[in-house]
Amino acid sequence: MARHPDLAALVTCFYDRARKDPLIGPVFNAAVADWPHHLASITAFWAAQLRGRGVYQGQPMAAHMRHAGLIRPQMFARWLELWQQTTAEMMPADDAALLQAKASRIAAVLGNAVAGAGAVAGAGAEAQSGGA
Repeated sequence: MARHPDLAALVTCFYDRARKDPLIGPVFNAAVADWPHHLASITAFWAAQLRGRGVYQGQPMAAHMRHAGLIRPQMFARWLELWQQTTAEMMPADDAALLQAKASRIAAVLGNAVAGAGAVAGAGAEAQSGGA
C-alpha cells in the first residue's frame, strides 16, 4: 500500500464508513475475514484502475457471487454513494471523477450479475417447491 498512499488512505476511509453502514456493513463484516489483506488488495485494484499500475490479482466477480444471497440491488447504490462521497472528499477532482465513473460501471456489472444469480436461485427454489 505504500506505493499509493493516497489510494490506501481512500480505501481505508471508505471501508471504515462501509463497515459501519447499516445497509452494507453487515455484508462486508461477514464476508471479509482478513481486513489488512482486503484493504491492500483493494488498494492495488484501484491503483490499477486509476493509474494502470498495481498488482491486483483478485477475481471481483467470483468474490461477489459467493455472497449473492446476501446482496440486494440497493446495496450497490449505497456502496456507490459512499464511494462517491469519500472520493470527492479525499482525492483531486480529476482522480475522484475517474474513480467514480469506474465505480459506477463496476456497480452496474456486479449488480446485474448478482441480481441474475438471485433470479436463477429464486427460480430454482420455485421449481423445487412446485412453482410460484
